[in-house]
Amino acid sequence: MLYKRVYEALRESIAQGAYAVGDKLPTEAELSKQFEVSPITVKRALDLLRTDGMIMRRPRIGTVVTSSSPTASATRIAGDPEAGSTLIGCVITSFDDTFGNKVIEGILAATGADVHVVIKRSGGDLAEEDACIRALVDAGVEGLILLPSSSEYIPPAALELVARKFPVVILDRIFDGIPVSVVCSDNRAGGRAATEHLLELGHQSIGFISAASHVSSSDDRRNGYIHAHATNHLPLENQAELRTIGSTVPGSSETTEQDIERLMRFVEQHSDITGYVVAEYNIALMLREACDRLGLAVPADVSIVCFDHPDAFFDTRLFRYTHIRQQQRALGEKAVESVRRQTAAPSEIDKIVLPVELVLGASSAPPRH
Repeated sequence: MLYKRVYEALRESIAQGAYAVGDKLPTEAELSKQFEVSPITVKRALDLLRTDGMIMRRPRIGTVVTSSSPTASATRIAGDPEAGSTLIGCVITSFDDTFGNKVIEGILAATGADVHVVIKRSGGDLAEEDACIRALVDAGVEGLILLPSSSEYIPPAALELVARKFPVVILDRIFDGIPVSVVCSDNRAGGRAATEHLLELGHQSIGFISAASHVSSSDDRRNGYIHAHATNHLPLENQAELRTIGSTVPGSSETTEQDIERLMRFVEQHSDITGYVVAEYNIALMLREACDRLGLAVPADVSIVCFDHPDAFFDTRLFRYTHIRQQQRALGEKAVESVRRQTAAPSEIDKIVLPVELVLGASSAPPRH
């Protein structure tokens, strides 16, 4: 690992007398620049030297060489399975079978026996999100994977890490103007594919429904919906959209019953709409319930295309929606790969966009004439 290279180089310099006993080592910032690594990598290398008894920290003086050879176990790294391990932190808003579980599975699959992952859930609370990041950094993580609760606000702790060129990867969100690595799905293409599928079935009036949260993934899905209308020369009215669903937003006090009633009112007010693009699976469940209460059948009266869908391999009776499938496992794997690249080259910035796939289900059909 990278910190071991720094550790071994400094230990060799001390052993050869480049830094004699009593000499001060360069500061962490100077060593970070010298070895072209992050400050956290330097700190971990110095921790190993201190454990070996070769250096010590002295208040108001700095890091001082105390021995030209290890006074602890010289074979520490080879003999201690924890010594060569890497710690990666992951902060995610929430996760379930629809979205999140597979991402975490990908993260764990991409980490070998020498890498440990600490996962924290913020629940969509901005202050908790910031606190989770700071706690992970204090615990000594060497990289951070973050799925923020908002695309309009990046936690101060994350901004501080980006400024320090600490390995950070943002999942499923895009922050314009911030030099940070991103791994996300092509949500715009997904929104367009979902809309075009309904258009190809013959639907001429298509609505769009999403949560009230302001995240780039939902915005991109809406932009794909808009783009599909534009390329097919169809008028698009703003009132065909409902973007106030609250119960699926982490930390919201809205209930599913309130949202179902909100959806019922919307469907009643827009009886001309025969197909819907829905930004989330759980919202699609509520929309189907709202239609059922209004005496409308899916897909006979109303077609629905949503994003994501639980696998539910053993539930053969599950109603399966036509949906846009993300490569969730790959999102996690690519995030870990990006952290590792940044550890080796702190200035490395990745912008990884994974393709999506339209999966046909039982929720879409040609409209009744």
